[in-house]
Amino acid sequence: MDRTGMRSPFGHQINRRRLLQAGAGAGLALSLPGRLAPPAAAQEVTFTKEFAGTKLNMLMEDLLETTIIEEMLPEFTELTGIEVSFEKVVYDVMHEKLVPQLAAGAGNGAYDVLEVDFYWVYEFARSGWVESLDERIADSGGAIDLSRYVPATLNIVSQADGKTWYVPFYAYPMGLIYRDDLLNDPEFQKGFKEQTGQDLAIPDSVSGYVDMAKAIKTWKGSELYGAAMTAQQSDPLVMEFCNFLYSAGGDYYNAEMTEPIFNNETGVKAAQLYADCVNNAAQPGASGANYNDSIAVYSQGHAFSSVSFMWMLAVVDGDDTSPVQGKNKSHVMPGGTGLSGAWGWGLPISSPNPDAGWQFIRWVESPDVAMRRALAGSLPTQQAPFKNPEVLAKYPWLEQAEQMIISGKGLPPVTKQTQLVEIVGRHMADVVSGAQDAQTALDAAAEELKGLL
Repeated sequence: MDRTGMRSPFGHQINRRRLLQAGAGAGLALSLPGRLAPPAAAQEVTFTKEFAGTKLNMLMEDLLETTIIEEMLPEFTELTGIEVSFEKVVYDVMHEKLVPQLAAGAGNGAYDVLEVDFYWVYEFARSGWVESLDERIADSGGAIDLSRYVPATLNIVSQADGKTWYVPFYAYPMGLIYRDDLLNDPEFQKGFKEQTGQDLAIPDSVSGYVDMAKAIKTWKGSELYGAAMTAQQSDPLVMEFCNFLYSAGGDYYNAEMTEPIFNNETGVKAAQLYADCVNNAAQPGASGANYNDSIAVYSQGHAFSSVSFMWMLAVVDGDDTSPVQGKNKSHVMPGGTGLSGAWGWGLPISSPNPDAGWQFIRWVESPDVAMRRALAGSLPTQQAPFKNPEVLAKYPWLEQAEQMIISGKGLPPVTKQTQLVEIVGRHMADVVSGAQDAQTALDAAAEELKGLL
């Protein structure tokens, strides 16, 4: 699976999971604002120096969110006497570095607190590598209160098999990014209606979106593609395809998680729509395009829309060289349900200092710190920042991001989600290329998906 961090034409590292360094280009200052008063209804979090002198080691992805937290660490040390050291790496190597340490046995690992992607939620929990946090949360006196979080993030990255294993801290939803200036341009509207006989509007279904995107490409050709797409096998393709599958009403497994339903009529239709969009609405080469490619097409003004992560909007609107800077808006995926990913904090069984590590989680997820992280550019998982006037004034697109998170879904709760992505990506690539029809390809994928149950 290709998870390579790529460099965009704008000097940003492009990867699906974060607002990234792009945030700085969008006006997200890394110098943090002054200390905010905690929300009136929030529990005040207190700390002791019981673990003073402890040094916590953490493996962190080397991106904007990490920098935001790292600049705040002296506050935590002052409050608790605990020092924190971040080992910052690219995403590609995180899993391979973590697994040997997680499997090292109680107290024998190198890392005290985990940064966990939603890909790894079930693998780490079911392998017995992380501590269930339910008792710690119950005994925290409200310091960690799951009612503060957007409920969807608990489903995506926090809870599994009836227990709480992680505390959400960063969300990255997907939805529709589009050219708002063209949507509301009378001349563009007139031309679209002459071309299609239809009024130009954000569609309310996946099929409507594909029809609109195809019509724009037919009308405008290479001047303006209907969609900038990211169909490189496997991760980019599957992340993008999930939006088509979920919004069409499909899923990978039934609700009881007893058998795949990926290859039913709804799934096959979603696969056909996705392939149609790649081949007839998107830019040339979309079947091999990664995030770097699709964002370049969109940012250079060559596409009307893109089904993408919210950070794409921040990248484009933060790029002073883009001809479409400030001309874009976002919307929940047509049909109503996009893919939503998230990261969470966890405590490994192998942690040499789990109690001190829990103090770090209590601090970094306290309402005050979470609010200031949001003001500095983090895409929050707690509800309060989405209602804060100062945060919304700085990042008005957060209102749409919240709706994407609320309506979104993660990957199905199989232990090895990375294998699911590889399987689906491989077979969907055959659908896109025309090597197999959708029913044949999805039947083969479903047989392999049975093995993950």
